[in-house]
Amino acid sequence: MKSILKNLWNKIKVLIKSYPVVVAAIIIYLYYLITSINLFQTYNVKRTFIDYLLQFDSLIFMWLAVAAFLQSQKIRQGHIEETIRRFEIEKQFEIQKIHTKVVNEMTTLLQDHVNNPLAVISVTTKEIRRKFETDADIIKWLDRIDSSLQRIHNTIRDIQHYETQKMIEESNKALQKGVEKI
Repeated sequence: MKSILKNLWNKIKVLIKSYPVVVAAIIIYLYYLITSINLFQTYNVKRTFIDYLLQFDSLIFMWLAVAAFLQSQKIRQGHIEETIRRFEIEKQFEIQKIHTKVVNEMTTLLQDHVNNPLAVISVTTKEIRRKFETDADIIKWLDRIDSSLQRIHNTIRDIQHYETQKMIEESNKALQKGVEKI
């Protein structure tokens, strides 16, 4: 029995949340029906305009109460939607922070694993260049090695800049979506 009443109450709450205007109109017109029946039951009593006004005065106040209720429902719904949007934006920022951290760790790891051997190669080529300054063929090969080292270094830097730019664009898109919802 308790579960049936609880289930019925939940359905009534859903109905009120889904169709508050309809529920309010039903209540008001039921009240109007009751007051009209009361008026017609006592039709033989002589009434003045004030008596009629007093008979139906609470109807006006009920409409005002319903208008206030509907406005509060609208404000509460707007607050709920705003809270959900804010939560989504905060979630997006957290994802961006994690993504930024992973990308930074990845590029740092890549730089360490590539730059350390590149530094060894660079130092070695400088030593070889000093020892064989007079041999043009060796200098030419060392220049090719140096230019390749520079290209590798530039590629790593470009990857880091690309990932940073990509994160900025993604966060801008996420913020644009959040702003459009507002």
